[in-house]
Amino acid sequence: MDIIYDGRRYAGVTDADAAAMLGLPAGVYAAAALQDAREQGRRAIDAAAVAARGRHASPLAGQDGIYQMKADAAAAFVAAGRPADASAWPMLTAEAQARGMTVDALADEILAARTAWIAAAANIEAIRVSAKQGLDLLDDATAIEAAVTAARTALRGY
Repeated sequence: MDIIYDGRRYAGVTDADAAAMLGLPAGVYAAAALQDAREQGRRAIDAAAVAARGRHASPLAGQDGIYQMKADAAAAFVAAGRPADASAWPMLTAEAQARGMTVDALADEILAARTAWIAAAANIEAIRVSAKQGLDLLDDATAIEAAVTAARTALRGY
């Protein structure tokens, strides 16, 4: 691990003994190791959140924009009173026709999926932010690892 102390960088410090041999005061390695554990924990929590979001999203490039357009169109269609002539919403009419369903039923399906995604995304983000913030309150690597494991477990539920 690299340690920055008193304006100098000490690269590749492997343990407290190595830090002492470099002339670093006692405790500097432990503090740096704790900070390193927190940073690794933050990255692990972020990776788990990305994986959780990925279970709800398509891996196709640009698909998130398509989903947003469909959700916007569905909301506008419903707000317009679900007119029989849905030609003003080509994203909806094309998909409804391709799937052999009504635009009305498709709009409901899209809005339900959007509502479910918003709830999942909100929970994922709450877990991610809370877990990362909590790492700053922990004073040993074992507690940090336990907190990261708990966050990963919670995020697997999404």
